[in-house]
Amino acid sequence: MPGLNFQGSFTKVSHKGPYDAIDPTQPAVSAAGKTVLITAGHTGIGFVIAQNFAAAGASHIVLLARRVEVLEKSAKELSTTFPNTKIHYFAASLTDHAKIKDTLARIRSEISPNIDVLVTSAAYAAPPAAAIDLPQEELKSSFDTNVFGNINLVREFLAGSGESSGREKVILDLSTVAAHIPLPTMAAYGVSKLTFTQWLAHVQQDMAGKGLRVHSFHPGSIFTDAAKGFGMTEDSIPWDDIQLPGRFAVWLASGDAAFLKGRFVWATWDVRELVERKGELESDTELLTIGLQGNPSAGQ
Repeated sequence: MPGLNFQGSFTKVSHKGPYDAIDPTQPAVSAAGKTVLITAGHTGIGFVIAQNFAAAGASHIVLLARRVEVLEKSAKELSTTFPNTKIHYFAASLTDHAKIKDTLARIRSEISPNIDVLVTSAAYAAPPAAAIDLPQEELKSSFDTNVFGNINLVREFLAGSGESSGREKVILDLSTVAAHIPLPTMAAYGVSKLTFTQWLAHVQQDMAGKGLRVHSFHPGSIFTDAAKGFGMTEDSIPWDDIQLPGRFAVWLASGDAAFLKGRFVWATWDVRELVERKGELESDTELLTIGLQGNPSAGQ
């Protein structure tokens, strides 16, 4: 969850801001020729991810959110800054499944027949509450957007699979540390995000060898509107630079990160060390996945 600060790292080196290895302008992470669809790409982390995919040379970036006026402003800003990338926007709510289906059909017919990268940045964050006191309607709202809305979106994204088009598809699941660490007052957000992330793990397994990569990642401690909603202030913790998850997302979508498909990673982790540990990850299919700690077969 943007707005949470944790010590410790899977890599010896961790980062609080952008660094050379995730520079979106380097040829190794080029997004040239790709169409990228970003939900909630008009504000916050989603907007910064859009900036970085444009810097990486994406052909088309499509912003999908509810507020038309903010979409228009953000699209204009991106178009001005990155004139070589075509910026598009559509107003739709993730909870309107019919509208999402129609929107993705329009993207394929009007912009590009192939949507290469899907970034699931949109989320509903219920007000802080103890799990036992959480209003039922807030739990429902969390699941309507974070689970059912995102599942419907992914189904439509995969309607033209990478296998049939000959192009790889990548899903970047903007998840949260709250998906694998229970945090006070964040039950609705954490549980709903975990549910979608775990559903994606099944999708990755089911579509093995069919041209799909799924990457779930915690963006770091970013001071966003959602963080403010949980009572955080600019002085609450040493926040991470919002450009960190923006650039990390571009690297994660590149071929350099293909060995991490199906894993859960943090944007703060050093990508050079992750690459150095590629062999370790390839030999241990459970490393950096959500599951049971320890050996379930012990004692049998």
